[in-house]
Amino acid sequence: MLFQCSLLQLLPLISLAWSLPTDNARNTLSRRNGTDSGVYFGVTSAEHEERNKALKAEGYRVVSLSIFGTPPDVKYAAVWTKAEGTEFETISTADEDAFNSWYDSWKSKGYVSTHVAATGPTDSAVFAGVMEQANITEVQKCGMETPYAYANVTMGLNMIVKGVSVYGSPSNRRYCIVGHENNGNRQQSTYYQTDTVIFDYQKTYNAEIQKRFWRPTYLDVTNDHLISSLFEDSSVGKWESKVGLTESQLSAEIKTQTTNGLSLVHLQGGGNGDDVIYTAIFAENPTPLPRNWNANGNITGFENNDAVTSALDDVMRNWMEVNGMRQAQVAIAREGKLLGERAFTLAETDRAIVQPNDKFLLASVSKMFTHAATQRLIDDGLLNLTTQVYPLLGYKPYDERANNITVDHLVHHTAGYDRSVSGDIGFMFREVARSKNSSTPATLRDMIEYMVDRPLDFTPGDGGYAYSNYGTMLLSYIVTNLTGIPYTDFLKQRVLEDGLEAELFATAAEEHVNDPIVQESKFTGFSPFFPQEEVLVPNVSGGEGDIKEEAVGSFALRASASTIARFIGKNAVWTIGGRDWMYSRDGSVSGARTYAWSAGLENFDWAITLNSREYSSEEEWSNLIYTLIPDIWSANKIVEA
Repeated sequence: MLFQCSLLQLLPLISLAWSLPTDNARNTLSRRNGTDSGVYFGVTSAEHEERNKALKAEGYRVVSLSIFGTPPDVKYAAVWTKAEGTEFETISTADEDAFNSWYDSWKSKGYVSTHVAATGPTDSAVFAGVMEQANITEVQKCGMETPYAYANVTMGLNMIVKGVSVYGSPSNRRYCIVGHENNGNRQQSTYYQTDTVIFDYQKTYNAEIQKRFWRPTYLDVTNDHLISSLFEDSSVGKWESKVGLTESQLSAEIKTQTTNGLSLVHLQGGGNGDDVIYTAIFAENPTPLPRNWNANGNITGFENNDAVTSALDDVMRNWMEVNGMRQAQVAIAREGKLLGERAFTLAETDRAIVQPNDKFLLASVSKMFTHAATQRLIDDGLLNLTTQVYPLLGYKPYDERANNITVDHLVHHTAGYDRSVSGDIGFMFREVARSKNSSTPATLRDMIEYMVDRPLDFTPGDGGYAYSNYGTMLLSYIVTNLTGIPYTDFLKQRVLEDGLEAELFATAAEEHVNDPIVQESKFTGFSPFFPQEEVLVPNVSGGEGDIKEEAVGSFALRASASTIARFIGKNAVWTIGGRDWMYSRDGSVSGARTYAWSAGLENFDWAITLNSREYSSEEEWSNLIYTLIPDIWSANKIVEA
């Protein structure tokens, strides 16, 4: 119930005041927010044109632009700020042909679109926009019948959406979207309202702000009051967002937030006549904070430690800048003794600076600890590699072949479970609970009983191989079942030695509000803790269908890169038993990517941890772990452990 409480606590953070205006002082109120502040709303096209010219002449620039209503009776809302910048041009209340001609003309002169707005029926819509001189790649497209057609327009180019405007009618909507090339791989979530998929904004908002440092950056509102929203993980200091505001409420909110030190940075309107509502975003800083670089930790075991430090820092900084990665660690060890550890941060000042001993979510690198725990049971004589696991636990599987599954099959992914055929049980906790018509979360035992009642995908040990998260989930259950000790306690008592630390990464978002490491993913999904409801949560917090407390033996431990590098100097990174020779393990889950490698003749072990797997491409990741970092090790001589 802690998770349910956290959702309820979020509700006061969002204002959903859908009441209608109680007065007709729309223009009077908007005029009180004129050129002095650079904010106006509910003004006519002529008034907007007049203010546009005056503000531009005074050195103001457009921060936000909105047009709403039904032509010819359209209204404007805008935010301007006094700031230096390149030349820019504006257009107002233009029909589609005139708008497209204006856009094409200025684009040919080296201008790019920064704001686009549209309103009215599909066949008589009017448009407004802003273009400024900039040497960036921009793609704008209006008249789309679906917002998802924008991906075809961009031809696979990684874009960050700068604005969206939904116009037309409820049964015949059209979309304008403008985006800029996403240099630096910034992360963004987009929620476009369509006739077939309508997002509940409050549910979306509640899920998005559970992702630490995420906030709404754009809130388009249609004339029938649907909100299409953009969320990002950039930092602007303190912020507030409000939706469903009447003009009087908006005026009051501007005064309140100004008193609180927040400026209006985004304003959109939607509706006709007395049925107009506004969305607004206020922020302490008008533009996102820059990301700052920090590297710390010691390299001590090489002939030229300074050269290794410099090379590693250069590689990681360049890679993190290109891929938008904020937090990382790299460590190298020999025979369990550190040769070097570095922690890297490329983040805003409101985020923690990574330290070498900080713990990252390990994803599937967690499995090597389960294998080590299993080896301890073998050493204790409680089982062996040929032990048949289901008879050991007292289960009688539906598929008789499952009786032959051994510990060795589970370790080597040959037990007959193929997630590409029957699904990845590690991310099916919600599905399994729903299959039982249960309103409570599924447990690891529930998952095992679910699997016991289903056919295998291939015969165990018959030459088949399929990577399986279920294998180590089952092994972790065996550890607890045979010893009577909770799995993570067993790790602390029997597996983690010489000061090594590893622990559970809890599922619930509220467990991580003060963590120095922010495990980041832009994606959300339905919570497995409320299987009969549609409660949106971040993927890192169970939105993929996982409950980390139950799947800890497979992909839910957290530890430092230094712990990993030291651990695999004495324990197998991929198989079971002592140190592997020329083996590696790669871990990937929402909010994390990890890699560990035990070298051959060189007899060293190294590891890397990242706080996200949403980098630019898998090719970038492969180049980092197979080329860029290994080249540093091979170019420098190790002199001591």
